[in-house]
Amino acid sequence: MELLKKIQSEIDQYSNTIEDNLSLPDITIKYGLNSYRYGSSSFLDDLFDPIQITHETVFYDLGSGYGNIILYGAVKYPEAKFIGIEILEERNQVCMDLIEKEQIPNVTAITGDILKTDISDGTVFYLYNPLFNFQYKTLLDKLYQISLNKNIVVIAESRCNFFDEAHWLEQYHLKDIDVIRKIKYYRSKP
Repeated sequence: MELLKKIQSEIDQYSNTIEDNLSLPDITIKYGLNSYRYGSSSFLDDLFDPIQITHETVFYDLGSGYGNIILYGAVKYPEAKFIGIEILEERNQVCMDLIEKEQIPNVTAITGDILKTDISDGTVFYLYNPLFNFQYKTLLDKLYQISLNKNIVVIAESRCNFFDEAHWLEQYHLKDIDVIRKIKYYRSKP
């Protein structure tokens, strides 16, 4: 998939410069107390294998950074809808520019706080450590409310312990990346 290689190359080109110029004190003043760590799965093919993607899928990347996952998903699965939420405008702008440049119609990039943005249309939620520990309760409560109306899938690539402890979720797949890192897949219990 030549388009995916091209997109990843552009993300890499911009992300290095942007990350080098971000100042934690400045972005904390601008956006408030949030986790601004940047990391993204490098296991994109493997990430999507354990989930069923259909025309009804609304896939959220909560803390989407430069949009690696949503852009990959949108190109690979044009029948589904992909939405990324990233709090840092600097990162999100790269994704929005790529969406426009490559004319990818089934993907949206939102600059916003994942705890304050409406994600109730979602069916799949991916997270790569976007929050501080004390913020996960709020996110889990939000996801639980969504699960009361429909079955959802949660994919956690870090901080899996919060999802392991959620009584309303069950783990159904595990991808061992290395001794420390894992990707765990959960679904809401009926």
